[in-house]
Amino acid sequence: MISKEVWGRIIRDYLEWDVKLVERNINYSIPKVQRALVIIGPRRAGKTYFMFQIIKELLKQGVRKEETIYINLEDPRIIDTTLDDLLDLLDVYYSQFPENVKGHNYFFLDEIQTVKNWEKFVRFLLDKNQRVIVSGSSSTLLSKGIATELRGRSVPIRVYPFSFREILVSHGIKVDRFYSTYEEAKIKKLLRGYLVWGGYPEVILDFSLRREILREIIDLTIYKDIVERWGIVNIKALKLLFRMLAFSTHLSISKAYKNLKGIGINVGKTTVANYLEFLEDSLVFYPLRALIKSYKLQELYGFKPYLVDNGLLTSLGVQDEGRLLENLVFTELLKSDLEPNRDVFYYRRRDGKEVDFVILEKGRVKQAIQVTYELNESNYEREIPALIRASKELNCRDLLLITWDQEETIKKKGKEIKVMPLWKWLLSK
Repeated sequence: MISKEVWGRIIRDYLEWDVKLVERNINYSIPKVQRALVIIGPRRAGKTYFMFQIIKELLKQGVRKEETIYINLEDPRIIDTTLDDLLDLLDVYYSQFPENVKGHNYFFLDEIQTVKNWEKFVRFLLDKNQRVIVSGSSSTLLSKGIATELRGRSVPIRVYPFSFREILVSHGIKVDRFYSTYEEAKIKKLLRGYLVWGGYPEVILDFSLRREILREIIDLTIYKDIVERWGIVNIKALKLLFRMLAFSTHLSISKAYKNLKGIGINVGKTTVANYLEFLEDSLVFYPLRALIKSYKLQELYGFKPYLVDNGLLTSLGVQDEGRLLENLVFTELLKSDLEPNRDVFYYRRRDGKEVDFVILEKGRVKQAIQVTYELNESNYEREIPALIRASKELNCRDLLLITWDQEETIKKKGKEIKVMPLWKWLLSK
């Protein structure tokens, strides 16, 4: 049971808290009807600061700070908050600001999934015509609450680590159509850092501590979000599986199981499947499936594993530039509001030829994207024919090959392939 004195202190602490922000380029609007804004994203991606960005905008619009309240449900003072505790919070808030009882107040509830039956409290607030903004780092727990108590009463928004465009803005570089020689050199230098160290806000703001920050994020994701939440016993297997995801270009449950067994890890295939599901639920891992109608073949081909940020790959030991480049392209597609295995797939022919990404729009393939660090003699016959064949089979004319720094147009067999440097592609989105 959390005392009302503690709630009162937390409210006062918030009112005195002045947060320095790096504003995110995220489109949002707070629903004016009885709907909650649900912010979903991995740990340390910037959900909290995005909440404060929204608060800052509200204050600019004339909302008094006392009409807003921010609660971090992982504050050590309020660990194990219950539904009754949240109702006590409401009593304390209105006792401090009785003039707000009949008004439209803004409730910001951070990491809400830590509270059992949180959705009932949110629904209670919505029924009282309050504005509610919640955040969480568990896609499963949030979706369950939304599917039950909040069906039709929530607007989801996803927050990921910084995009490259946001990184440029944070360094004072205006995104434009044309750049000076100096600006282009600076952009490429920042891109090199982004390729290797990713876009977690804390890494961008304190680059000198990037290694320590990324290790801490991995530990927090594995130990707090997965081990504690799901009661994991075989922590070693989970860690090795996460590392396997970082280094693998293709994987399946069976292959992961065999790999673990091969190094002496005693774990069942069902356990491996569960661990993969838990990693996906924590929003750090995304399995990309093949675009194919046959479910049996899709399962046979397995998935291409991607992590939510390149910094995680580097922290786990990945150095291959091609792997880093492909993962970065995937994460930027994510940040463009494309849903894996709905809007984005990879394409594989029966002869094994692959295209890294195909983008769907209204059920049709809109674009095929191949990614390679450098197009050269050794990989030309693998990358280009795969795109051309995919173009014919998928009836897709928009063919793109993303490289680190090459730019040209390739015309072959009646098809046109645009070869584009990574930095230009990132800034064209």
